[in-house]
Parts: sequence; C-alpha cells; structure tokens
Amino acid sequence: MKTDLYDDDWINVNGNDIHKTAIVHPNVIMGEGNTIGAYCVIGGNGEMRDVRQCDYQGHVKIGNNNVISEFVSIQRPYAKGELTYIGSNNILMAHAHIGHNAYIFDNTEICTSSVIGGYVCIFSNAKIKLSCTIRNRVSIGHGAVVGMGSVVVRNVAPDAIVMGNPAKEHKKNT
Repeated sequence: MKTDLYDDDWINVNGNDIHKTAIVHPNVIMGEGNTIGAYCVIGGNGEMRDVRQCDYQGHVKIGNNNVISEFVSIQRPYAKGELTYIGSNNILMAHAHIGHNAYIFDNTEICTSSVIGGYVCIFSNAKIKLSCTIRNRVSIGHGAVVGMGSVVVRNVAPDAIVMGNPAKEHKKNT
C-alpha cells in the first residue's frame, strides 16, 4: 500500500514496498507485504550505555503486512542472537520510535510520536495511542489500550485501559 502519489519514489524489494528515502540496514529480516514509509530508519544501533557502536550484532525481524509510516525508527539490539521483533499486521504511525530488544506482536497499533523503550513487550491487539511514552522493560498486555499522551512506567494488564502520567488503569476493555 503505497502512500505517495509518485510511484517512482518507491521500490519493491522481496514483496515489500519501500520508499527510496528509507534506510533498511542489512541486519533486518523482513517478511512480505510490508510498506516502509519515507525517511524510516530500520535496524540502526540502539542506544546503550558503555557499548561501542561498532560492536552491535543483533537483528530486527519484521513479519508480514505491516504499515510502517514515515520517520519511524526501529533499533537493533546489541548482542548476537538477540532481536527487536515486529510481528504481522501492525501499523506503526509517523514518528514512532521502537527501542532495541522490543517485541511487538500481531495486530497492534502504535500511534504517531509514541516512544517505545528498549526491552518493551507489546502483546497482540494492543493499541498505543498518540504521543505515548512506554518505559523500558515494561509489558503491555493483549488487547490493552494506552490512552493518548500517557506515560507508562508499570506493566499493563491484558484488556486494560490506562491513561495519564503516570498511566493508571481506568476500566477493563471488554
């Protein structure tokens, strides 16, 4: 699904539509049917204290049928054999940032300008609304919704709706 009017701004690589301004590093393993928007950087080194930038050996693995909008960044982990993982059928909207070692499962929505810290796990069918910040090493449960502008500093239960700074549960999403 191309999002520009100019077909010559896109290339198709192994069944994926990638805008010609996107940077997809060689450490990225990608399925098919993905759309990678303008000025994305996928597979760049994460930011970790006391780690030399030239020593990174991790990978980014992306499933199928994801929409990764313009200016999204997805970092790779430091250690060999580690992954930053994006499942299938997700939408990562403009200016979202996915930190190293994050796991985002299937059918999730990461809205514009949200920041997902390193080692975060977002389970399937979760929704992270506009401009959220998810602290590193936090889990967002299956089907949970994180309200616009929230700052998540603790794990979020499955099907919960949380919002605020710090984010607090308001009611179950049933």
